[in-house]
Amino acid sequence: MDILSLIKIDRREGYLARLAVLEREVKTLAHQIELLKKVEDQVLRDSLFESAIIRASKLVRNSGFTIKSFREFVRQSCPRPFRKELYDLLDGFEREETLLVERIVKLKNRRDRVIVHMDPRFAFHRERDGENTVEIEDLESILDYLKRHISIFTFTPRT
Repeated sequence: MDILSLIKIDRREGYLARLAVLEREVKTLAHQIELLKKVEDQVLRDSLFESAIIRASKLVRNSGFTIKSFREFVRQSCPRPFRKELYDLLDGFEREETLLVERIVKLKNRRDRVIVHMDPRFAFHRERDGENTVEIEDLESILDYLKRHISIFTFTPRT
């Protein structure tokens, strides 16, 4: 499906700019995860891991620009005659994101409670570590979802 052709002409520049940012962020996340698997130094590994958690969580659940806000931009940028076909596709991603909610919440909790805010109720109590645990598999699942999502939008030939 050529999504760019479904977007209102006056919104195409915004679509391409937003898509470029998402592509760059997803590519960076993929590189971080690959490096994470290879690096031996614990300090570098911890730093990469935290950075990947922050990047993944901001792409799926954040107050700013996320994959969901991009979907909403696409919805609002599509003329009525094309909405049914496009909305079915976008709704599929909404359902998939719902299935990933447990992993997304884990990422967000780790980011908010331990990495960014160092919430004393969680960050300094080992007995609560389980509430903030994120595994590399969680990051990989989110990355796979993001890659599939982006691939639908990047299928568009750019001229």
